[in-house]
Amino acid sequence: MQAIWTLGSKGVAEHPPLVEDAEVDVAIVGAGITGLTAALPLAEAGLKVMVLEAGTVGGGATGGSTGNLYATLASGQAPLRHKWGDEVAAEVVRARTGAVDHVEALVQRFSIDCQFRRQPAYRLVTEERQHAGHDLNEELDALVSAGLDVEMVEESGLPFDSWGIRIAHQAQFNPLRYVEGLADALLGEGVLILQHSPVREIDADKGRLRTDTGSISAKHIIQATHTPKGISLVQAGMPVSREYAVSARLRSGDYPEGIFWVLDPFHSLRSYRHGDDHYLMVIGEKHPLGHHQVEAYRNLRDYLDARFDVESFAQQWSAQQYTSPDGLPYIGRMHGHDNLCMATGFAADGLVWGTLAGMIIADQVLERDNPWEARFGARRITPGKSARQYVKENVSVTKHMVKDYLGTEKLESVECIGPGQGRVATVDGEKLAIHRTEAGELKVLSAVCPHMKCIVHWNPSEASWDCPCHGSRFDTDGEVIEGPAYHSLAKCGGRD
Repeated sequence: MQAIWTLGSKGVAEHPPLVEDAEVDVAIVGAGITGLTAALPLAEAGLKVMVLEAGTVGGGATGGSTGNLYATLASGQAPLRHKWGDEVAAEVVRARTGAVDHVEALVQRFSIDCQFRRQPAYRLVTEERQHAGHDLNEELDALVSAGLDVEMVEESGLPFDSWGIRIAHQAQFNPLRYVEGLADALLGEGVLILQHSPVREIDADKGRLRTDTGSISAKHIIQATHTPKGISLVQAGMPVSREYAVSARLRSGDYPEGIFWVLDPFHSLRSYRHGDDHYLMVIGEKHPLGHHQVEAYRNLRDYLDARFDVESFAQQWSAQQYTSPDGLPYIGRMHGHDNLCMATGFAADGLVWGTLAGMIIADQVLERDNPWEARFGARRITPGKSARQYVKENVSVTKHMVKDYLGTEKLESVECIGPGQGRVATVDGEKLAIHRTEAGELKVLSAVCPHMKCIVHWNPSEASWDCPCHGSRFDTDGEVIEGPAYHSLAKCGGRD
């Protein structure tokens, strides 16, 4: 399943995997919006920069995003204000506004054809939402307090009853085309981008990274991987979730222009044009990783069908989210290593947070002051705002481990697993992840996640093995798709 942005993909020059040892000033793991944003100022400062990407440029979280850029948070400004207070909530808006402006400046500087456009954002309620007036008034007050240009609107332009808040001067673009344009610019700056080069080990003490085919020595290492690879303290408090998207073409009616957050309880709507074709997309059905909703895509199609004159459905895809316990991302140097940086905890707001993270981390490497470095520092400790989430998430992980190790069904025969199905089962005392392809081929893997030994779950919507503990995902061959795991699920051979 590919996101709608691939329709506008230009692609970048293909580079072979690393085939020999190399030495650089900065090694960046991940060629999404965070990694490429950081790479540009580093290369312009004369540093030798290498970007290692497990897949292709923008093919991870960036390419699966909404393409929406906004100064507030999708979860609302009021909850942020309630947790952090007026001053910090306003700082967040200023930082994110600067990041959106930075994207716009790079689009103009490099003439990136990514359909960047300033658009309003709407936070809307419908008759289905109870206590709507109270919620909207609190949100409006928080947005005004943060300095945003907002107004109440009685009509949103959507073809169903909805009203709420209009936030001016936000933006939209094609995120995949944007990072492809950044990659082209980086090649001109001498940055080496290696695709299909998953990193299998990071040794910060030695300043060394290893792939399947080579190793790199680096003075600085940046983990621009959505969540840090390997084992990190921050993973213990971050819930991991997935959210789904469906696009459609309309038979009649207008395609709504802007960012629409409909609180029913939550759906995000926006339009996208590719050539002469126009699409409407809806994002929603969020759930914790490992608790899979087989009907997620169907529910989104039904949602559009009930509200718009849909002619046909097109793409469907999903994306992963990591939410920090105190509501703000972790950006910068990791505990114990001044040469190792990370960026994570973006929740549903990753395009802007990723841009800001790239700017902050580049300044840290270059030893330049950045006004946001302390606020979002990866080494911060905020027990008053984080403790409850840490406890909740660790209880959840413990429950998963106990339930999955003790409760996995025993399997007498694999014949009960039909084409396209997957199942975790105990066979001869071993926890196995068993999948039968549509062609009938049986693929048997260890069900034990190599990250921290949790048991993976079958994701029927995306035909993947997902770890509910810390977010690692694997394809049906066991290869890492995303998450903190370095290594694949072990292959176990055929079973009768």
